[in-house]
Amino acid sequence: MTAEEERRGRQHTVPVVKDSLDSLRDQEKITFQASLLDAVGQSVMAADGSGYVRYWNDATQEMLGWSAEEALGCPLEELNVFDAGVDVRAIMRFVARGESWVGEHWVNHRDGRRVPVYSTITPLFDSDGELIAVIDVTTDLTSVKRTEAEMRRLSALVESSNDAINGADLDGVITSWNAGAAHMYGYTAAEVVGQSVAILTPPGQDGVDGALRSWLRNGSLVVGREVAGLRKDGSVLDVSLTLSPVYDADGSLIGTSAIARDVTELRRLRAAVELERDRLSAAQEMAHVGSVEVDMVTGSRWWSEEYFRIHGLPLNVSPTEELWLSVLHPEDRERVRTLWQALEDGGPPMEVVHRVVRPDREVRWVQTRATAEHDDDGVLLKLVETTVDITDRKLAESALELLAFEDPLTGLANRVRLLDSIEQAQAVATAQGTQVGVLFMDVDRFKIVNDGMGHAAGDSLLAQLANRLRGAVRPQDLLARFAGDEFVIVCTGICEEETLLLAERIAATIKAPFNLQGREVFITVSVGIALSGEDYSAESLLHNADAAMYRAKQDGRGEPVVFDEEMHRSAKLRLDIGSELPRVIERGELEVYYQPIMDVASGRPVGAEALLRWRHPEHGLINPEVFIPVAEETALIVPIGRWVLNEALTQAQRWRESFDVAGGFGIAVNLSARQLHDVEIYDTVAEAIEAAGIDPSAVELEMTESVLMQNVGQSLETLTKLRRLGVGLSIDDFGTGYSSLSYLRRFPVTTLKIDRSFVDELDGVDIHARPIVEAITMLAHALSLNVVAEGVETEKQLEVLHELRANHAQGYFWSKPVPAAELELWLKSFD
Repeated sequence: MTAEEERRGRQHTVPVVKDSLDSLRDQEKITFQASLLDAVGQSVMAADGSGYVRYWNDATQEMLGWSAEEALGCPLEELNVFDAGVDVRAIMRFVARGESWVGEHWVNHRDGRRVPVYSTITPLFDSDGELIAVIDVTTDLTSVKRTEAEMRRLSALVESSNDAINGADLDGVITSWNAGAAHMYGYTAAEVVGQSVAILTPPGQDGVDGALRSWLRNGSLVVGREVAGLRKDGSVLDVSLTLSPVYDADGSLIGTSAIARDVTELRRLRAAVELERDRLSAAQEMAHVGSVEVDMVTGSRWWSEEYFRIHGLPLNVSPTEELWLSVLHPEDRERVRTLWQALEDGGPPMEVVHRVVRPDREVRWVQTRATAEHDDDGVLLKLVETTVDITDRKLAESALELLAFEDPLTGLANRVRLLDSIEQAQAVATAQGTQVGVLFMDVDRFKIVNDGMGHAAGDSLLAQLANRLRGAVRPQDLLARFAGDEFVIVCTGICEEETLLLAERIAATIKAPFNLQGREVFITVSVGIALSGEDYSAESLLHNADAAMYRAKQDGRGEPVVFDEEMHRSAKLRLDIGSELPRVIERGELEVYYQPIMDVASGRPVGAEALLRWRHPEHGLINPEVFIPVAEETALIVPIGRWVLNEALTQAQRWRESFDVAGGFGIAVNLSARQLHDVEIYDTVAEAIEAAGIDPSAVELEMTESVLMQNVGQSLETLTKLRRLGVGLSIDDFGTGYSSLSYLRRFPVTTLKIDRSFVDELDGVDIHARPIVEAITMLAHALSLNVVAEGVETEKQLEVLHELRANHAQGYFWSKPVPAAELELWLKSFD
């Protein structure tokens, strides 16, 4: 049909409708037309050829938001009805040619929403064929689009699911198949759609499949039924199957929907968990460890078998919270409950030792540790508790606790109990206004017994001594073995006089011989006494008694010594030395003093001995006899000795260059045992000589006999190397040690220094002094060694030394050790 013919046909139609309506009154016609168009349920609007709205029904108002009153007579362009993507002018040109335009597009609601629609736009011509109106009949597709989107979303979900999802009709023929099913079973959709679901069932399982379909025909769901599945490759898998009936619009059953999940690995893990739980149960039984799990979501509880056994409960009782509470000891119950509550409230893992009471009233000790498990949002999911039966350990600890306060050899209190007892005694004394007395005892020459007769004899001596001391102390006193051969007595309510009387009783009770391995052995003890004061702690009181005992041992008279303030100062000095000595060099507190060495024949200086001093900011000038032993023990003597060597050699070279009398000046520096045996001593001496620029022959290193004899082989090797440097080697305090003439012959020494104890007696008091000095001098000359006499203080001593042909001497007769500046003034007097 041509466009012209279609237009004429429409012209013919309009009069027919018009004739039908002519029979009605005008108002009724209008009402009927409006009702008719509103009843359509679709948007109907009309515009004239110029684009002005001439009709606007209720559905249009609902779809676009404009009322008929607002839209009628208004240009469509002003209402912004059509979306920007719609070419309205092209549609109008198309319709003006007599064509109807049909299609989907978007329109704009008044509130700005875009609405998907389906429109039929038709032209209306008058009898002359002129376009008088354009009629737009539009259907809102919003709900349709939403349904389509939902269907696409559901389809995507089904397709993306890892589970196998498929549909089947009532005969079991597969009608749909998702990607998850293809992955699980190995079939593509093309291979299985139209096939029977029987291809997914292993041989021999047909009955199960039929039973499930019968169940569905009755309208029942099948949820989580575990069955066997068959893959394309013939392998069998474990499947968790959920089946749902599918109905048509009339409610008739037309098929089934199946969701299958591969639980093969889950079953394997479940079996492994069961096996592991069995192993855990066996291991817990062996280790006496029980466990508890509390699901905080469901409230369910699980106890291991060993947990039941630890608490003496039968395995068939229900693990309720009430039962759990009934087995904690009454004295511990609230403490444990509080810790559990803190754990539930987000606290740290709980660990507590407490008691449990079994039904037979037996009390057991357990150690419980509990932790909480939370999800990513912090929600508490589970509480896990492990419990260990530690009853045997607690019993052992109790036994050990007794032993911890008792000396196993003597049965006396040990050091731990001693300190505690002193503190308790001081508290009582403070309340009563009395004093605490502490007696510190040490067995004299115990090492001789121990080394000479063996440790068994030493132990026997200590055990016998302990028994005798028990009989000497008062009933209220505490007797303790402090360490080794040291014993301590703590006395309450005692004065100094009474402590001395106790010391006398002790001396009397040990006066009788001790029987050691059939031999009679006599011993003595050194006793130090300290009395408590306001500021004394248990440690300081014990330390004071120890210091007094040390003084008693030094005195060697076998008399007890009571601690006084002078000992306190000495003890403090020793403490300060030990703590401050490591920093003494960097603080610049060390000084080198020098005592001149004189030629006996000419009376002129030939050198000096370098002597170390420590100028302490609190204690003043400290002699080396006080701090050198500490430095030797701590190995600090090595860096200190290196400093002294460099300082002395540099100073000596300065004098050699500055004074005529000191042109051939020598410098003597002492080496300790640790310095001599230091692996770097050779390099230390060589570097000091090079740094000072001094002739090596002007340097003499002094060592005592005892130092040389500590390790003869190493000493000989070290001295030989040092002698190759060209330095002199001197044996200090010769005659007081225990070296033999054979060793003297082997050591490459150059000088012997006669000890001051022999020189002191040259005034005629001791008739043996002169022969001894003469013998040493003759020995030295016979071995081509130089002789230096120490401690010269009188003219008489100097005369004797001259007669005996001693080479050199030093002492207060000329000068005491003085700082370098004072010695320089003294040297100037010889220029």
